[in-house]
Amino acid sequence: MPASRPTLRGDTPLWLDASIALLLFIGAATGGLSYWKRAAAAGQPFYYQNYFEPAVMIACGKGFVVARPQVPAMVPFLWRQVDRFSCDAIAADAPLGTDDMFQQGSWRYLMLAVGFTWRLFGVSWSALGPLFVVLLGATIASVYAVFRLGMGPVLALIGALVLSFSALHLKYFLVLRDYTKAPFTLVLIFLLGLLVTRRATWRAVLSISVAYGVVLGAGYGFRTDFMADVPPFFVTLFLFLDGGVLRNMRLKLAAAALCLATFMVSASPVLTSLDRSRPGCQWHVVVLGFANRFSGPLGVEPAPYDVNREYLDEFAYTTVTSYAARVHPGIGHIEYCEAGYGAATGAYLIDVIRRFPADAIVRACASVLRIVELPFAERPEGDEPGGDPAHEAGHGMGLALVVAAVLVAMAGNMRAGLFLLFFLLYFGGLPALQFDARHFFHFEFITWWAAGFLVQTAIDHVPRWMRQRSWQTAAASAARASVVLAGCFAVLMTSLWVARAYQQTAARSLLGSYLAAPRVEVESRPASGESEVPVRVSPHTDPETADFVAVDINGSQCGAHPTVAFRYADAARRAYSRVFHVERSGDPGLTHIFMPIYEGFGRIEFSDAPSGCVEGVYRVREPAPAAEASAGERRTLHRQFPAPCSVKFPAPCGVRSQHPAASGPTMTDWFIFAFIVFVIVLDDVLREMWLSFTATRDFVLERLRWIVLEKLQSLWRGGHR
Repeated sequence: MPASRPTLRGDTPLWLDASIALLLFIGAATGGLSYWKRAAAAGQPFYYQNYFEPAVMIACGKGFVVARPQVPAMVPFLWRQVDRFSCDAIAADAPLGTDDMFQQGSWRYLMLAVGFTWRLFGVSWSALGPLFVVLLGATIASVYAVFRLGMGPVLALIGALVLSFSALHLKYFLVLRDYTKAPFTLVLIFLLGLLVTRRATWRAVLSISVAYGVVLGAGYGFRTDFMADVPPFFVTLFLFLDGGVLRNMRLKLAAAALCLATFMVSASPVLTSLDRSRPGCQWHVVVLGFANRFSGPLGVEPAPYDVNREYLDEFAYTTVTSYAARVHPGIGHIEYCEAGYGAATGAYLIDVIRRFPADAIVRACASVLRIVELPFAERPEGDEPGGDPAHEAGHGMGLALVVAAVLVAMAGNMRAGLFLLFFLLYFGGLPALQFDARHFFHFEFITWWAAGFLVQTAIDHVPRWMRQRSWQTAAASAARASVVLAGCFAVLMTSLWVARAYQQTAARSLLGSYLAAPRVEVESRPASGESEVPVRVSPHTDPETADFVAVDINGSQCGAHPTVAFRYADAARRAYSRVFHVERSGDPGLTHIFMPIYEGFGRIEFSDAPSGCVEGVYRVREPAPAAEASAGERRTLHRQFPAPCSVKFPAPCGVRSQHPAASGPTMTDWFIFAFIVFVIVLDDVLREMWLSFTATRDFVLERLRWIVLEKLQSLWRGGHR
């Protein structure tokens, strides 16, 4: 295949692209305003409007401040009980300041955007239409720019129009806080594409780096999620810049420094206010992403352990602080979302990844498989994540398109193709941190981009191949690309297998320590006919530490559908309750259920559990920490409970990694399918290459023509004798 790469084509005048982007902006804004008015009349969705007090203050000329106590007339407005607010309701002597901002400091630019919109059009939720449509127009124009990296203006225009009418896109267009990510993310992706496709000149690279830093800093002021867009820039700069990995090192270092400097400048108002807005919730979102409710949308089966069972801020806070109190006795109170909580959450996640690395890889791969199917997937109605994974998975068409696009890009330009593969794995796997559509709706363009790129490549190259009969060159390029792609696949699968082998050993050891830990039997156990056991919780501590309760179940002695329910008496903690469904088995071995219980716990309930089903209920005593061998040596965590997690596994102890659910094609099935297709294609390519070494196509055709003509002439002469 001739050398080519996905690039913003130079044969199209820049003024034409700018004109198309401007028309798309105007058209999307005009149509979006009409759509927004109809949707807003039916009621705007919730996007944490109760935190928009600083925006009201900005609109009223008070600056980026909040009032404590809150202005009474502002409360119903922030909770959307009324549509309008009058600035006259703010008393002249109202105590204003910046000391009691929750997360508004990290949303500073969002508050400014909303505040200045209200200053122009009035403080009203129904007056935010202009801000919404500006964001929509910028998003569609940015989509066009991204599409132009791989195709001509016609196909790019079609792709932008398709995305502008996407049901998933329009659904989150109405959610201001989440939709603000879309235009900034797409501009950053466009800049990454320019970094790969442009020549590595000082002017071009430094200009792109400055633009990336400015856009990144501006986006960070809307959502702190944009910190996830920092690594792709440095990976792209040092690995995929034109010229190779080792060349242009001074240019790369200068560009990296310039990008960081411009980011710090553009984000400085936000960075300086973080200490007043509880900056410790960055990793809290990731902990919430491990909730069981996201396993279904991801298409993975729940493991026999839970990192964070509930999608609930209070439950995640209790989980993290309890972990910190066990690992660091005497740590003291940890305030929610303060810096100490951020450090504790980060340490907890590091411990989780260290013990369960295969789960992280599987979740990321499952996320990629879901993202590429977004244009073809059926999604359940409503805002809550969930639904049948078999219906959400699509039909494999998206995966085929994306893999084909990466393969074609590699055949044309290996560096650009490898960048596309990195982009797919990183941005496709990133939503696994919390697999909710509000975090990935703007990635729907990936599959459409791949389809457009394939069509454009076919338009540009296939006719020339047919005219010049250069199939051998194309086959050689495709073979090389197939080998590289297969190697990348092998690296990914090897990493997963190694991680699973490590996790199997580490998790078995961890869960084995649960079994080996000292136990004290609970005084009352369920006798025949009894259905519950009260369990007393230890006195309150700060941070709150969990009491671990173990229930041993002999499944062979239970009824048809036995359950073990952990119930909380405190109404505020009813969501902490958990019901385990025990599988009835003829195997006389025990099933061990470990459950952390906190303040407010009431009792354990059993159903369909005749005499002999429940072997015992125990309170597990945490093993003592290992003694320090010398000054400065860190306390080992081998015998520590890494998290207040619920663990259920049959005896003998067995641990399985998360893996795709059996209700649909698994990730491994797709990999096997891709490998089979690769082998078939490689076989055909190698056969074609072998023919090219023995005889050219022209020679073969000429030889066949000569044989046919000679035979016809011979028959003609024989017929006239």
